[in-house]
Amino acid sequence: MVEIEYLPYSKIIVHEIRKLEVPAFFQFITAQVEAQKQGGTALVNWFDGVAFLVGEFIPSPESVAENMKGRLHYAWVFYTETDYQAERRVTLNGRDYSVRLNNAGDNPNFVALVKFLKSFRS
Repeated sequence: MVEIEYLPYSKIIVHEIRKLEVPAFFQFITAQVEAQKQGGTALVNWFDGVAFLVGEFIPSPESVAENMKGRLHYAWVFYTETDYQAERRVTLNGRDYSVRLNNAGDNPNFVALVKFLKSFRS
């Protein structure tokens, strides 16, 4: 029988953190979706009063090696403090958009990240 091992990340390293005001955060998210011209609904993570989006590095041999050692690198994290709503309406350049919030409370990495963001002082 095969042996299965669970090896969670032991460290998350964030290289840039930006806290935005609520309107700026949701407009940023909407602008990113609009720039990609994919026409989908934007989705951000939310937990314990914080909406956030993480930017990951393009996979490389170095980043894969770091992941295998249990270290996860995020290029950036943008976040704002806000109450949970399943969907936010955003107006950008005269057009209305929707941004969905995903409750990320079941992801231990995101729970730890939000705890860190709440105490972070740049």
